[in-house]
Amino acid sequence: MLVYGHRGLSGRFPENTLLAFREALAAGVDGIEFDVHATSDGVPVIIHDRGLERTTNGMGKVDEVPLSRLRALDAGRGERVPTLAEVLDLVGDRAHLDIEVKQPGVEEAVLDVLGAHPEARWAISSFDWDSLRRLRSLDAEIELWPLTEHWGDAVVDVARELGSPTVALLADALTSTSVVELERRTLRRWSGR
Repeated sequence: MLVYGHRGLSGRFPENTLLAFREALAAGVDGIEFDVHATSDGVPVIIHDRGLERTTNGMGKVDEVPLSRLRALDAGRGERVPTLAEVLDLVGDRAHLDIEVKQPGVEEAVLDVLGAHPEARWAISSFDWDSLRRLRSLDAEIELWPLTEHWGDAVVDVARELGSPTVALLADALTSTSVVELERRTLRRWSGR
């Protein structure tokens, strides 16, 4: 079994911050899951929601503000919303990364940043299967994990279409039936929230 820090060590530290990622690494996780949006000036940043209100002291939408404005916001305990590049610099090859793309249209920018960090170990996941298809069209070799809230043939079909070695199921979709079916269809499983 592999242990991933969901949004870093988010149960104890502000989610999706460098602090949460440092603490997850210190705790010895095998991997870290985090979420990617892009700012209005196209910089991939690590934040779960499109809206700024829940996790920062700001208001508005991530994709409607430039990086300079986003960087002025407090994401908890004085932490800032990090860029994808900053997270890759911090983690290096010390943990596998589950990079969840939340915003369609950022695929090329994400791959550009990843390409500048060849030491990083990662896979890209998304509930937006069309986003995963765009990523596949940009790079035939990257590892893609379709995310789903519901187990069924559709996720298996898209995993096969994308050449995915696994699917990522929300915890409620992980049942004895889905585990048996994943193994029967030779797909590994990853469960998260």
